[in-house]
Amino acid sequence: MDEGQKAAAVSLAKEFSANAVGAASEIAAVMREYIQRGPEGIGWLCFIGGLTTFAFGLLGFINIFDAVLEPLQYLVNIYQMAFGLTVCVIEAPPEWVDKSEKLKNAQRFISEFAKFLSTFGGRGLFYLFQGSLSASLTSLSLSWLLGMYMCGLGLLCVAMQYGFKPDLSFLRRGQRQHTFERAGDYIHVT
Repeated sequence: MDEGQKAAAVSLAKEFSANAVGAASEIAAVMREYIQRGPEGIGWLCFIGGLTTFAFGLLGFINIFDAVLEPLQYLVNIYQMAFGLTVCVIEAPPEWVDKSEKLKNAQRFISEFAKFLSTFGGRGLFYLFQGSLSASLTSLSLSWLLGMYMCGLGLLCVAMQYGFKPDLSFLRRGQRQHTFERAGDYIHVT
């Protein structure tokens, strides 16, 4: 490799790392903004996690060779699809629920037969289970990262059940502030 190629490679690596840091900062800012919104913002983050879980489960489900070669992994992919779809239904934005009778009926069904999902604590435990299932099946991978994301949301939801209201404004101002008022039950299902 000559000097010109080395310089081009170093320049490309610097540009890539700068873009990666910038993208990570933007993602962190968006997550901070959604967490600051309270239940509505957390709901959006959970919705994104559910949608991603469904997508990962669907991709694993499409791989029909796993049905023969790794039937347990194939079954877990089916579970992940169902769990991801459940999260999307319970965390759907109210505007969407108002427009869709099917979504209303699905939320009523979940509320009637899985009441624990109508509180932050119940959802948090469900997300912890879902995340630990996803993370336990692989080593460091996208599925593992999704599992850690869902576990983090689960812990946040459980904490919010017991009055924790995250205030991430310290990330901008350099001060740490948290409030511990009773959050009440998070009943989003209509």
